[in-house]
Amino acid sequence: MIVHPESKSLLLRVKNPDLIKKCIPNYSRDIDYEGHNLVVKHDLDVVKVLRNMGINAPSPIRQHYDWPRPAWFSKIFDHQVITADFLTLTHRGFVLNEMGTSKTASALWACDYLMRIGKLKKVLIASPLSTLERVWMDEIFNVIMRRKAVMLYGTAERRLELLKSDADFYVINHDGLKIIANEVKKRKDIELVIVDEAAAYRNASTNRYKILLNMLRTDMKLWLMTGTPCPNDPTDAWALAKLVNPSRVPVYFNSWKRQTMNQISTYKWVPKPGSHQMAYDAMQPAVRFKKADCLDLPPITFESRTCDLTPEQKQAYKDMKNYLAADLATAELAAGTQQITAVNAADKINKLRQILCGVVKDPATDTYLPLNHTPRVQVLKECIEQASHKVIVIVPFKGIIRYLRTELEKDFTCEVLNGDVPPKQRAAIIKKFKDEDDPRVLLCHPKVMAHGLTLTEADTTIFYAPIYSNEETQQVIERINRPGQRFKMTIIRIGASALEWSIYAIVEGKRLSQESILDLYRKELTT
Repeated sequence: MIVHPESKSLLLRVKNPDLIKKCIPNYSRDIDYEGHNLVVKHDLDVVKVLRNMGINAPSPIRQHYDWPRPAWFSKIFDHQVITADFLTLTHRGFVLNEMGTSKTASALWACDYLMRIGKLKKVLIASPLSTLERVWMDEIFNVIMRRKAVMLYGTAERRLELLKSDADFYVINHDGLKIIANEVKKRKDIELVIVDEAAAYRNASTNRYKILLNMLRTDMKLWLMTGTPCPNDPTDAWALAKLVNPSRVPVYFNSWKRQTMNQISTYKWVPKPGSHQMAYDAMQPAVRFKKADCLDLPPITFESRTCDLTPEQKQAYKDMKNYLAADLATAELAAGTQQITAVNAADKINKLRQILCGVVKDPATDTYLPLNHTPRVQVLKECIEQASHKVIVIVPFKGIIRYLRTELEKDFTCEVLNGDVPPKQRAAIIKKFKDEDDPRVLLCHPKVMAHGLTLTEADTTIFYAPIYSNEETQQVIERINRPGQRFKMTIIRIGASALEWSIYAIVEGKRLSQESILDLYRKELTT
């Protein structure tokens, strides 16, 4: 097979050209060129026919698309092209690429190409709340700037009103689907639904799943994206397969469970040998790339996740800002004698950071008082679940670590490394993390991530909140980015406010200085 880009045609060497010409009479003709005996038009419809006939023709996106991207997006990776190729030819299917493989851009390129050739009008994207803005909205803006995207947020009335606006992409969180589902089903111009982190729909008995199922028209395209299709066991595949290709699994869940699991006691089931392959076979059609397979990926990819503040956090933050603003005004009035120093500013910013992180420090007792910060904890759990291997979580305030451990141990095996852990016990925890399957998660204060410490069993480091020091940030990353690291690594930053994202940017840009801290302090208190 030869692709001829200039004429947008494919040159084929086939045994039965008449059969192909019969199937696509207006797009084919005989030729005689270096053993090739048939030329066909290289467009999407023709490629689909050829593939149905067993001829693995490439999607036209490979040769007839300009792959838009920002200047800093220097390279398009092979696995991204293959993923986009797959999606342009798939009515309903799975993208099972691991976290850190940039599957978002592949999906957007596929959408943009289909829109260009008139095969797609509008797209609905459902994703976790943490990825709405910092992943999907940012990627749409950066990768395919010509397209308009609207984030559906706020009250039910506001979301429905935003859905009426003219846009190419509508982006909403998973739980927001229940508000717009009926309207989406009526909208014939919404022709594709992309579900990011689709493992959230692995239980068919949940309202979330039923809402999605009822929303989907038979003519709708559906792309389910997740790097962890079966986070618990192979039974997770059943509900997802029912959405894409129900013929690949039994009608009833219990039948699938008996196929894939062995019952060893009244309440305990374990996967049968080969059951994970059965799950993968059920989740077809699919494209799957592990980070280890993507040889052209950089050694580290960076991702960001946003989280909401609870009403309790918002009120505490407002009160603290008001208090600090009054303090700043007093200091500036007496600038000659009590001018705010960078050290003082950093200390006061810490009070705001603690609230964002989920605690307040009582100066009278030097103890941390917890605040309700469920959204941040939930984002952390999502990130851990999506990771392919072990995870290190960096927590800048030790007052929250104990609480986090309690929350995480509901779902994961977890250990703590901070200044309260004696050196001998710390060494035992590290050895266990390196040599055994459990713990999966290490909760660490940045001060304990010493030079020389090697934790290459992890492939993911999560910053629960930003830390001030660029040196400490790099030191943390170097714990997994060391000789012996077998995995592609992912660094995830969690934030809830402009203050936190500003700190991330300043530290990572190595622009931390007394002036930057003072500027950050004044800006936060005057906005």
